[in-house]
Amino acid sequence: AADALFFSTTRHNYQPTTRRLNTIINMRSLTAALALLLASSCQGFVAPSHNSHQIITTTTPFSSTQLKKQPLSRLSVATDINAVGAPGTADLPWSELGFEFRSTKSHLRMTYRDGKWQEPEMVESPYINVHIGATALHYGQACFEGLKAFAHEDGSVNLFRPDENAKRINRSGHRVMMPEIPVETFIKACNDVVKDNVAYVPPYGSGGALYLRPLLFGSGPRIGLQPAEEYTFIVMVIPVGDYYKGGLAAPVNGLIVDDYDRAAPKGVGAAKVAGNYAADLIPNMAAKKKGFPICLYLDAATHTLVEEFSTSNFIGIDNENKKYITPKSDSVLPSITNKSLQTLAKDEGMTVEQRDIEIAELSTFDEVIACGTAVVVTPIGSLTRFDENGDESKYQFTEDVGETTRRLYDTVRNIQNGEIEDTHNWNYKVE
Repeated sequence: AADALFFSTTRHNYQPTTRRLNTIINMRSLTAALALLLASSCQGFVAPSHNSHQIITTTTPFSSTQLKKQPLSRLSVATDINAVGAPGTADLPWSELGFEFRSTKSHLRMTYRDGKWQEPEMVESPYINVHIGATALHYGQACFEGLKAFAHEDGSVNLFRPDENAKRINRSGHRVMMPEIPVETFIKACNDVVKDNVAYVPPYGSGGALYLRPLLFGSGPRIGLQPAEEYTFIVMVIPVGDYYKGGLAAPVNGLIVDDYDRAAPKGVGAAKVAGNYAADLIPNMAAKKKGFPICLYLDAATHTLVEEFSTSNFIGIDNENKKYITPKSDSVLPSITNKSLQTLAKDEGMTVEQRDIEIAELSTFDEVIACGTAVVVTPIGSLTRFDENGDESKYQFTEDVGETTRRLYDTVRNIQNGEIEDTHNWNYKVE
């Protein structure tokens, strides 16, 4: 083993192999170290890059099926050789992670120029140079996504439903005239950036995940109102913990917003464009000052129909009739979490209804849920509405986390963590 290691490092000057072997030797048997050395020798050696821009090799044809979930081997991390690398090895306080920005190793960047997407690259710097005439800055030509990667008990890392995020970013991009990102290209980008930052994936059992924020924006200059000729696509990653400490929080009280609208009829409410979130800043901050951590918006045309929360879809639960009810509106962003929960509710025998929800119907719900990628579900304890005279009316729901809310939350989290069978093939193994 020593001769082989000397031959490898002197002939090929491949220091990362030495470091990897030293680590493995400390953790595992010499036999395992030899196995890894031989595997590396068969694959050939490439001198490590010290540039801040590392280009991803894309010569091998890629298929999204390559990332589909594999059967769990149930091997522990300590005894598994993971080709991707070991999650959770970065020096971070894993038990103290919140939902906030943290620096990682790199982000992925790809540019659309001359009518086609260029080769993607990994960039270590968290800064980007943007033309002062970029359409994203002047005309809001930008959209984004949010998804997560989870460490499983067998040491693998899995993305949750990245194909759905790929489809949605293309729908959003189409609405503001940005180029399509092929679904396989999107998934490959997510796979590669997670692999490059695998040390920042919170370890299995920590309750955390690696949050991915894909962003597409017009980076080419235009002064007249028209689409750019150049676009930039990036995927940044951030290790995050449970949105609420301990997993599922106690119900929160929400405010029904009448003074502002989230999205106009036939507008861009169904697209995940950046401007939709800026429109929520004033009412959201005003609601928090009144003691309401979440806002519920009504339809802009009549203010009689429920639409969605600030950053989450609305779900009403009727336990007696086993119904899961969520608004159907062209102004509501189609939530991937909501879509997943609907499938799980149907699996349980619940009736799922997507339809108009009158304000008065709020009083018939046993449980109300706000759902989204960051938190999965937020149970709503009450919704308060003030009239023009300042008088309030309140719709009261559960004081504790509802049984259906808890059950749906536990099921989707267990699937994400690889703790129960993924019967719908939602997990994509990072390779």
